[in-house]
Amino acid sequence: MTYPIVFFDVDGTLLNSSKKVTPLTRFTLELLKEQDIKLCIATGRPIKSARLAMKLHGIDHLISGYVCNNGTDTLNLVSKVHNQNHLLSRSDAIKILNHVKSLNLNAMIYGQEHLYAFKMDDTVDRISDQNQLEPVITDIFNLEFETTPKVLFIVNEETSAQIHEFMAKNPLKGYQSFISQSDLYEFVNDKAGKGKGVVALASEFGFEAKDIMAYGDAENDHEMIQLVGHGVAMSNGDEILKSIAQEVCASNDEDGVAFSLIHHYHLSI
Repeated sequence: MTYPIVFFDVDGTLLNSSKKVTPLTRFTLELLKEQDIKLCIATGRPIKSARLAMKLHGIDHLISGYVCNNGTDTLNLVSKVHNQNHLLSRSDAIKILNHVKSLNLNAMIYGQEHLYAFKMDDTVDRISDQNQLEPVITDIFNLEFETTPKVLFIVNEETSAQIHEFMAKNPLKGYQSFISQSDLYEFVNDKAGKGKGVVALASEFGFEAKDIMAYGDAENDHEMIQLVGHGVAMSNGDEILKSIAQEVCASNDEDGVAFSLIHHYHLSI
């Protein structure tokens, strides 16, 4: 079966380890675009950052829509409609920060033009540069803001295990939390999530969940892979994701997305 709409995670999926879209992947997407397949992005990145990345890799013109900030933002490039739903209020963010305060993790939140963090480190520097946001080092507890899409905690292998164990023992009702990149653990509104965002955007094009194929690699892709008609996990991805996906393709360094699409759509390369 071929699917009329396909969603792609970015980091670890569409991009290889060198943060590049390979020529084969680009060519494969161009062939699908010629067949009028809707190609969409589903990422934890903000819209500005996601679109910039696709433009830098020469494929933004192939993309019909974006699901960003792990489901809080959708952008339909056909209708030019941007929807933003289920943001975290300031009280939500403070509640989340207090909930894991005992773990002493550096945290970040997004503003319109700034990235706020408790302290500067390599991850803050990378994320602010990647998203073209000015880093502001401050006590987030005392920061005045109305809403933010998510709260991000900076982790390493040891602290990632710690926060997973902590959240398993101390769940926080009303929120989803997950690893989105190897050094980022995020909280979003429980009504948000990539899966819900993907289904919502697909419906704008006249498609149901069963019509969607999606590719992902991380914890923040679990919901998406479970909700769509055909979920594909990257072989470099999260082990739980691979166990719930209908398909596991080759890694992001082996043109996994491209070869899977070539198979499903019977493309001649």
